[in-house]
This record gives sequence, structure tokens and C-alpha cells, in this order.
Amino acid sequence: MISRFRFNISCYESFKNFFKLFIFKKNEIFEKKLKVEISKIYQDSNLFFFDHGRTAFYEILSQIKQKTKKRKVLVNSFTLFEIINVIIYCGFTPVFIDTKKKSFQTEIDLAKFNNDLSGIAAILITHLNGANLNIINLKKQINEHNQSNEKIYLIEDCAVALGAKINEKDVGTFGDYSFLSFNIMKNLTSYTGGALIDCKKEIISLSRQHYKIPNKMEILKKILFIFTIQLLNTRILFPFFFIIIKYAHKYSVNFFLKKYRTDFVVTKEIKFPDKFSYFMHPFQKKLLLIQFNDFKKKQLSRICKSEYYFTHLKKIKNFYFPQNEFNEKNIFLDFPIICDTLPTKEKLFNYLIEKKVDIKSYYYKNCAEESVYIPNNNLCSNSSEIAKNILMLPVHEGINEIHQNKIISEVENFFKDFY
Repeated sequence: MISRFRFNISCYESFKNFFKLFIFKKNEIFEKKLKVEISKIYQDSNLFFFDHGRTAFYEILSQIKQKTKKRKVLVNSFTLFEIINVIIYCGFTPVFIDTKKKSFQTEIDLAKFNNDLSGIAAILITHLNGANLNIINLKKQINEHNQSNEKIYLIEDCAVALGAKINEKDVGTFGDYSFLSFNIMKNLTSYTGGALIDCKKEIISLSRQHYKIPNKMEILKKILFIFTIQLLNTRILFPFFFIIIKYAHKYSVNFFLKKYRTDFVVTKEIKFPDKFSYFMHPFQKKLLLIQFNDFKKKQLSRICKSEYYFTHLKKIKNFYFPQNEFNEKNIFLDFPIICDTLPTKEKLFNYLIEKKVDIKSYYYKNCAEESVYIPNNNLCSNSSEIAKNILMLPVHEGINEIHQNKIISEVENFFKDFY
């Protein structure tokens, strides 16, 4: 048995980081080297580091708000609900756009908004586990519009797509702004963290009163929290922890599931939470810099493991795969499969849990159908289908071919027994 979690910072490294932080002293060299590494990807864009990716997005919208009176933001409905909250508490109105059928690609098309273009301030393209190819045509449409009309800003959400490319051009370099996330689930992590990428190199003045640098005690709390999760996911403790997970799902123990799943309850925020008003701590920047040494190697490993799943599971008629290319267009944190119906997904998930296979039964929400955001302009049925029927298979470093074969074998057995 192995957990579906495996963080880019190991349990042992977190233990060492706890003590290293006490003796850490700020060194400008680390920050300069980190900017050099990231600039290799983002073509010398201006970089600003924050304690969370959503804070970077908040600052992007705050900058745009100063430049336009328009207040609508087009956004993929299949996304993290906190992204929608950022749009709202920045004073903008989200306009939900569906994904394409059986795909993570969006359907944002300015031609469908001819009568309402004057109200659109920005478009957020979400790169889900890789490159959203829709951005090529969308960027062309925006450029044509901006030649004779008030500017529409193009923003790229690269939180789960760092390193993805389209025609050898990195995602995050197509728009005016983009932002990254470095939380503990990502291929590069600083426990928490994010970055604002200013592709056009405009003058951005950040409020030192609004944003603060976290102190060492606040970073220690992050390390201790993650260290606790890592301990629960070690080979010794995880079998016991898995029993709790299993019965929480079986008997709908929502108190536990709310802690285990960050998206379990969608809440609408109207004010920017003070806990996110922080820059990134210099110690976190050093952690990011260290991980750049094997960053691409780890991403390639996840891509290869994803392709292995696809090769062996594509014959199952009850599945389709929103990602079925295994090249530089795609980045994987987990491997997504979509079941044909919700009952199939629920039966398969429960079956695998009983067989001690730990997989994730969710990804992002279809925010357009969440009651806290209703009334909305679009039900976004394609996003709804994906959100309800998705399963995510693990591809992290702790997963080897033996583990993958066990998961594949159990999935195949399920369809022999039930179908």
C-alpha cells in the first residue's frame, strides 16, 4: 500500500528544514539565482514572489483594476473555487466559460461576446496540468480587438503547468500576466508560495503596507503542519491512516473529509483574507532554488508514468482521457481518467479503496454550478461532467511500475466483476 501523496520535499528534508530555519540568514544571492532560473522559462519577465499563488493573482487583478473601469473577467468554470473568490473580492464579476467536451481545454471565443466586449476587463486562461491550446487563437483575437478598442488583458493560470510548452514557447509567456503556485502538491514547492509573472514588464508598485514578509515562526508552523501530514503518509503509519480515510469515505464522515479535502466545502469570500497578504519568505526562495536541479527530471518521470497508465487503460470503454498526449504540452501532478457515468466512478472508487488502492476522487470544481455563485450565466455541462466523474491516479516519485501494475490490475478486475 502506498499513499497517493508524495511531496517534492521529503519527510526527512522537512525535519532538517525545521532546524535550518533557526540559523538561516537572508542572502540576496539565493533570490538572484532563483530569478535567473525562472527567467530562463519566462523570458526575463518581471517576477514578484508571494506566500500563495492566489495572492499573485489578486495583485494582477489589482493592477488591472487601476487601468480600466471594465469589471468582467472571463474564466474557465472548471477551476479552483478560490480563484473565483479572488475575482469577486477584487471587485470583478466572473463570467463562466465551459470546457470543450471530454477535454481540459477551454472554449473561450471572443466572437461569442461581440455585444459585450466593452465590459470585459480580462480573460483568465487556466492551463490544467499542461498547455491550454485555446490560448493561441484567443491571443490572436485579443490582439485584433486591442488595436482599436480598450484593452482586454490576458492572464495565464500556470499553477499546475510550470514547464509546459506550445510550439517550444512556454505557457505563461503568451499573455500580459501569469501566475504560479508552489504549494506542497506541486513539482516545485516552498510549502506554500506563488509568483506573479509580469510578461510585459510594466511598472508594478507593490504596497509594503498591504504585503508583509512572514516571520520565522510562521514558516515553522507551515513546516510542522506538512511534516505531520508526511508522517501520516510514511509506510509505517499510512496503513493505519488509510483505515481512517476508508471509513470516512464509506460513512461520509464530513468532519474528517473537510480536513482531508481542501475543496470539500465551497465558500464565497468578499474580502481578501489577511492570512494571504504576505510576500514569500527568503528561506522559501532558497528551497525553490535547490529543487531546480532535478525539476525537469521529476516532471519527465510523471509524464512517463502517466503514459504507462494510458497505454494499459485506454482499452476500457468506460473511460475517456482529457490528457492523452505525453509530450512538452502536458505536465502531470496526477493522471486523470474520466468515467462514463457518476455511478461507475463511485463504484470504482469504493472498489479500489476496499482493495487498499489510494486514489483521488476529485480534481477541480465546476464553479458555475456552485450555489454560492448562482445566479450565473452558464451551467457549463462539460465541466460538470468532468468534475463529477473524474478520478486521479498517482504518478509521484514513490510510485513504481509494480504499484502501477497493481492499480491497473485492480481497475481491470473491477470491470470484469461489475461489467
